[in-house]
Amino acid sequence: MFVGIYFIFSALSSLHLINGAATKANDNSTIAFRQDVTDGEEIVEVPEECKNQDYCTIKPKNYPQELFNNMLKGKFKGYQPTYMIDDDLDRDDLEDRAGNPNSMDDCSKTVTFEPVFQVKDNGSWKTVVQAPEENYVQKVRIESCDRVGSSCFNGFEALGLQTVCAQMYTPWEIRVSVKGEELRTVTVILPSCCSCRYKRVD
Repeated sequence: MFVGIYFIFSALSSLHLINGAATKANDNSTIAFRQDVTDGEEIVEVPEECKNQDYCTIKPKNYPQELFNNMLKGKFKGYQPTYMIDDDLDRDDLEDRAGNPNSMDDCSKTVTFEPVFQVKDNGSWKTVVQAPEENYVQKVRIESCDRVGSSCFNGFEALGLQTVCAQMYTPWEIRVSVKGEELRTVTVILPSCCSCRYKRVD
């Protein structure tokens, strides 16, 4: 019996209270976006697999690789994608938005760490600058829920709790191309954690 009580306590400590206000701001499912990126005179096509996302880790067929290699040739390239942290947030607020990577979650997820080639900024696709020949590669860690809304840590119904897997997001600063002539830093929201959330059932 002691083992059963300990398991329930451990699992509850890994759950997070569902916060509807925090996730509502990141719900872009009803917004329509254009499906191409303009760099100079050339339109960089968005791969079909990415058109329903806010980012793309698939390199487009007409990605201006030579342009970016020449743009950064011989220049200092110390900048890398930056995970944004709001100084006004306390630790609990930060974990509520991003999820705690050290916590135990019972959610199926996919984690990748690879270059990102396109991102949406204010509803428009932007081309992310990658110049591997000049040792400049912008990689980001993406953690996506395999099944958003599925149940997790089953068995808490008797306690009046309903659990679901929720997608959490965090802001990143990434450098993109502007008309193929200059670099600009933009802040984008990317999937960061698949977290088991709970809410009380009346």
